[in-house]
Amino acid sequence: MLAEALLFAVTRLISPRSRPSAVRDAIGLRARASRRHAAWGDHEARTRAAIDRAIDGVAVRRTAVVLGSGLLRDVPIARLSSMFNKVVLVDIVHLPTVRLKVFLRRYPNVTFLTRDISGYDRLAEQSRIKLATGQEDLGVRLDPLGFLRKIDEVDLVISANVLSQIAVGAAARLREKDGNARIMPDDAVTQLVAGHLDGLAQLPCKTVIVTDVAYVRRRRDGVIVENRDLLCGVTPPFPFDTWDWPVAPFGEEAVDEERIHRVIAAEDVAVDL
Repeated sequence: MLAEALLFAVTRLISPRSRPSAVRDAIGLRARASRRHAAWGDHEARTRAAIDRAIDGVAVRRTAVVLGSGLLRDVPIARLSSMFNKVVLVDIVHLPTVRLKVFLRRYPNVTFLTRDISGYDRLAEQSRIKLATGQEDLGVRLDPLGFLRKIDEVDLVISANVLSQIAVGAAARLREKDGNARIMPDDAVTQLVAGHLDGLAQLPCKTVIVTDVAYVRRRRDGVIVENRDLLCGVTPPFPFDTWDWPVAPFGEEAVDEERIHRVIAAEDVAVDL
């Protein structure tokens, strides 16, 4: 607990604009990933393999962008650094431990960009304008990935196990006191999930996405006690690979229950919204 408290304090010090809840989530993910190293190993390896496949499909390798870079456990950072001129890691929080890892392994072409890629604040802004003007359709896209147009020579964009977290994070913010829930549309979370996929589809470069799309909570006797769509009704892109990820094995959240997520990997995202 002391180590996690210290990590929280240091992260807040170097990233003062990051929401405290996002920092706590990142630290919690680090702790669970460490506890469940063996259970998560196959998922992390298959995510790296999906990204490796995308790298192989890029002829010109100038800049690669990783959306939701997280702990870098599921990102082949060494190969990305060696094969691209520049690698940009994008996440809402970059823990000091991750920054130190990149520094110590001497990846001089890897940079960090701290950014909320969910589009939540933009959707709230659009909602305020609609309320103020009485307009139902502002005629503009949510465009949560529009910032990528400001990064030069992007040849590969990787969405790494972040899409479902956009949905989870948005739902949590809607429950917060200052989450603007009263002005947000009823389908806010669905819009944000769709906006991420739409943003990938609009990019003029190679794209690859790895995301969990649903989960089941199951008892030891095999009885399913919960089945949840993590994309809130949005149809995911057609995958080239799928697998199960034991996010919470028996004993993690409940002694006699496990939570298993279904994961997909897809390239060249194209959606019909």
